[in-house]
Amino acid sequence: MIIMGIDPGFDRIGWAVGQLLGQHQLNLLSYGLVETNKKADLFTRYAQIEREFNALTKEFQVDEAALETLVFFRNYTTVIPVAQARGIILSSLIRHQVKIFEYSPPQIKMSVTGFGRADKAAVAKMVRLQLHLDEQTKIIDDTYDALAVLLTHLGSRGLQQQTKV
Repeated sequence: MIIMGIDPGFDRIGWAVGQLLGQHQLNLLSYGLVETNKKADLFTRYAQIEREFNALTKEFQVDEAALETLVFFRNYTTVIPVAQARGIILSSLIRHQVKIFEYSPPQIKMSVTGFGRADKAAVAKMVRLQLHLDEQTKIIDDTYDALAVLLTHLGSRGLQQQTKV
């Protein structure tokens, strides 16, 4: 089973892909960012997002994807492009028949750190610890968030299977 965690955005979209080995074991395959050119027009950027997510989904043969929901946005000038980019990502996943799951930011923070209002530094630290990532490796916040979404889905997935008895 191949699972993708996604932190939706517009300028930068974090993603992480892992292979489920056991009920709670994950082999981290890859992670990174889709970065759009801030100087490009809106539709060129959307097209790039679609191309890159189509390529990632095909390359890793993703079975399930988990995304962070958009709950609250402080910057009203970017909420629409982020929501539209998220829709493009969802469309790409649906086209490839990927099963989709969503988690709110507090759910992700609670799952990864044990505290639903944890800051980005706490999330990053717990992601590094849980995935045994080298502290010297430079990882952008959006990618940490995608890794956290992946870990949240891994934990939630095990619970979902347990309750289907």
